[in-house]
Amino acid sequence: MVQDWSNFAIVTGGASGALTGLLFVAVSISRERIASHPTLRGQAGQTLVLFVLPLLLAALLVLPGASRTALGAGLVAMAVAAGVVLVVVGRAKKSAATGSDDRLSMLLDQVSPNLVVVLLALIGGCVQLAGDDGLYWIAAASALSLVGGVVNAWLFMTRT
Repeated sequence: MVQDWSNFAIVTGGASGALTGLLFVAVSISRERIASHPTLRGQAGQTLVLFVLPLLLAALLVLPGASRTALGAGLVAMAVAAGVVLVVVGRAKKSAATGSDDRLSMLLDQVSPNLVVVLLALIGGCVQLAGDDGLYWIAAASALSLVGGVVNAWLFMTRT
């Protein structure tokens, strides 16, 4: 069953790796400004997590010989870890926020895909642990994570 998902894992892992690299380039270009602005640091951190999560999910999908239980446990652990990091980075971002006049960025900050991505990955892992195919949930989490990361990166770059 997991072999059916190998092409998906290759595509999302490659896209995620490329976007992560581009984020590092963007951050390095404006590093002084970002280092002095806690909100930008927080947004860059959240964007990094959203770009790296599909890469790690893809790595789990192509792991040879993993049982359904091992895959489910790995997915649950990864979702929990990503959720904790997103919450910690999000708190630092919110505590330093200074009110934005940009309505789109305010809306996207409030209706962030972060929670949905983590929940989708967590559901997928739990479904795998229960013995069913939870990989469609993982596909949704990966796709939303990449889209959310791109939107977050766009907002991040327009603020720098």
